[in-house]
Amino acid sequence: MPTPDLRPVTNSAPYLCDFIPEAEFRRITGVRDPLRANMTGLPSDNGLCLAHRSTGNPPLGIHWDYDDGPQIIADHERDYADNSPHKLPADLGRGIALTGHVRPRTNYVIALFRCGKERPWMSIDFVPVVRGRDAVQDMVAFMRIAQQRFGEIHKCTPRPS
Repeated sequence: MPTPDLRPVTNSAPYLCDFIPEAEFRRITGVRDPLRANMTGLPSDNGLCLAHRSTGNPPLGIHWDYDDGPQIIADHERDYADNSPHKLPADLGRGIALTGHVRPRTNYVIALFRCGKERPWMSIDFVPVVRGRDAVQDMVAFMRIAQQRFGEIHKCTPRPS
């Protein structure tokens, strides 16, 4: 059995769904299939992206919106309190990371943050990481990169909510 690559997640183009470094996603999950991003929403207001394989469920989903962030985060904190949520580092805003089958994919992270005058929320969910990796650490790294990318795309500076 090959030794898992345990290097930390780094930020590099190209990106899946505009926010997640494709090479890093493939490295930490072991996904080898060709992926096709399907994006919906109004880019100035909200977005949903699923990275599809040719068959089966998409291994990656990203959702972001400017609306109802505080309520959505509060609902998630309440609804998943019994699923051992991991609080995100303060620099990412208010949010949690979860492992297990709480969403369509195994790993789920959501955060409410500021970007300029706005308070967007973003969620990222993806398939299991390869054996030996720390899924929570990888979710935190992906959220950090995604918020940075959000700021680049929307021309604002991400900071805690």
